[in-house]
Amino acid sequence: MANTVRRIYWTLVFVVSLIPLLGAFYGSRNESPYIHWLGCIGFISVLTLGLCFFVSFHLCRCCAPFVIGILSGTSRSLSPIVKYLNKTRFLGPLLSWCIRSIFFFWFIVLIVSDVLIRKILSRTAGVHESTGCHFSPIGASNKNFQPLGLFDDLEDVEETNKSKVHEIYHGNYNQKVSLSLAMASKLAYEDVPIIRHELEKSGYDMKTFKPIAYKNICGYIVEKKLEKYDVIIVVFRGSNPLNVQNFLTDIRSLLVPIKSPTRGCMGLVHEGFYEALGEHVDDSIRGSGSQAIIELYNTSLVKTLETTISALKTLLYFVFKSVIAHIQDPIDHRYLGEEERHFSAYAQASNWIMKLCNGCNENNTDNYLFKDNIREQRVFKTTKKKLFVTGHSLGGGLATAKLLQHDNSLSNILSGVYTYGQPNVGDIQFAESFGPELSKKMFHHTYNNDCVPRIPPWKPYCSPPGNLVYIDSSYSIYIYPPDPITSMPVLIRGISFVHLSGLLNLNVIRRMMNESWLRILFRIVFPFFVNDHFPGDYAVALRDGTVERVIREMNGIGGIEES
Repeated sequence: MANTVRRIYWTLVFVVSLIPLLGAFYGSRNESPYIHWLGCIGFISVLTLGLCFFVSFHLCRCCAPFVIGILSGTSRSLSPIVKYLNKTRFLGPLLSWCIRSIFFFWFIVLIVSDVLIRKILSRTAGVHESTGCHFSPIGASNKNFQPLGLFDDLEDVEETNKSKVHEIYHGNYNQKVSLSLAMASKLAYEDVPIIRHELEKSGYDMKTFKPIAYKNICGYIVEKKLEKYDVIIVVFRGSNPLNVQNFLTDIRSLLVPIKSPTRGCMGLVHEGFYEALGEHVDDSIRGSGSQAIIELYNTSLVKTLETTISALKTLLYFVFKSVIAHIQDPIDHRYLGEEERHFSAYAQASNWIMKLCNGCNENNTDNYLFKDNIREQRVFKTTKKKLFVTGHSLGGGLATAKLLQHDNSLSNILSGVYTYGQPNVGDIQFAESFGPELSKKMFHHTYNNDCVPRIPPWKPYCSPPGNLVYIDSSYSIYIYPPDPITSMPVLIRGISFVHLSGLLNLNVIRRMMNESWLRILFRIVFPFFVNDHFPGDYAVALRDGTVERVIREMNGIGGIEES
C-alpha cells in the first residue's frame, strides 16, 4: 500500500513538472530564451519541492517517536525540580510571576492577531464530507461529533442515585449524558447544515430542530424521541473567535441585581450574559423594519422618472438603516432560519420548548407566540419530556442565565444543566438562590487549568451554582457537590503556573500521537491554560475518563493540584 502511494505521488510530481518542461521546449523551438529559461526553472522547482515535501514527510514520521521520547524524558527530569520549587517560599512564587508575565504578553499578541489567524486557519480547516461545509477552526482540531444521543438509561441512573447515601449523593450526574451534551456544545460552533447532519445521524427528530439567532447569540433546540420519554436539548454556542460582539458580551462583567417572580431577589449577575438572552417580545413588532416596498410605474416618462427617483431614495434609506442596525445589533445569518431577528433568544427558546411539549414541530407552527395572560391556561404534555440545557464557554454562561428566566411551566421537565468551561456568572447570593433541588441538577465542568471557569476572578463573583465537575489531565473526573444546606458551590482552584503542563505534561505527550496536526499547532501556539479550554478536550475527556470519586470538600476549594 505504501509503495502504491509513493508511485502515485511521484507520478503526479512528474506530470506537473512536465508542464513547465513543455514550456521550455516551446521557448527553445521558437527562439524565446525567456520562456525557455522560465520553463527550466519551473521544471527544477517542481521536482525540488516534490522531493523536499517527500523527505520532510518521512523525516517527520521517523522523528516523531524521537521527539516524543525527548519530551517525555524532559518531563520526567523536570518533575522533581518543579516539586521542589512549589515548596519554596521565594523561588516558586517568583518563577510563577515570571511565567504569568510571559503568558500575558503572548496572550495580548494573540488577541491582536486573532482575526488574521482564524481567517487563515479557516481555509485549512477541511470540509465536512456529507454537507460540503467548512469546519470551524475550533471543530477542525477534532472532527468527531459522535456520540450525541446517549439518553437511553436516564431513569435507571436516577433511581440508582436516589438509593445512594447522603454523603455520596451527587444529584443525577450521568457521564453518558454529559458526553452527549459536550458533543452537542462542540457541534454548536459549526454551520447549521453540519449540525443538522450530525444530529440526524444520532437519531434526533429533525422536524423539531430549531436554530436560535439573536444579536450575537446562537444556539439550537432539538428533540430525540425515545421509547419511554422524549429528550429536549437546548444548546448555546460559545464565543465565536470572528465575532467581536461575543467578546463585548464577555467583557461586560458589571454585576446587576436581578429578581425572580417566584424566588424574589436572586443577587447579582453578569450584565452581558443576562442581557444577551433578551426578554420576551410581543408579536406586534414582528418583522418591524425588515421590509421595504418599492413601486415603479411606466405609464409616462414623468411617472417613470418620479417613481425611479422615489425607489432609489427608499432603497438607499433601507440599506443605510439596515447596515447601521446590523452593526449595532449583529446576528449570525447561518443560524437565522425564519425572519426572527426581533425575537429574543429567550422568546425563541421558550416558545419552541413549549411547542415541543405540546407535540408541535417546525411543520406545525400555529400560535408560535403566546401571551402572558394565557400562558398559565396552557396544559403541557410534560409527563414524558426531559429537558437539558447546555453550552460551552459563553454558551455555558448563557445556559445558567437562561434559568433566571425559566418558565414555571417547564420546571418539572428540567433534568439537567451541563456546562463546559463556563465563566463565573454571579455572586454568592445568586449561586445559593437556586436551592438544593435545582442545584443538584446543575453540573459545571472544568478541565484541568482551563482559564475561563476562573474568570472574572475578582469578588463578589462566585463559582457557578450546582456541582463542580473537575477533570484533570489524566481524564480522572471528580465531582464536588454544593453545600447540602446553603447550596454554596465549591470554588475551583487557581491556575497552577509552576507545574509541568502543555507539551511537558506526560498525559498530553502520550495523546499527541493520535491528535491532528491542527490540534498540535494549537498546543504550540496557545498557552496551556487556553488549550485546556477547547470543547473537543472536554468531549474526549468525558468519553475516555472515569468518575474517580465524589468529594464533599470542606475547605471550599475543588480541583486536584498536579505537579
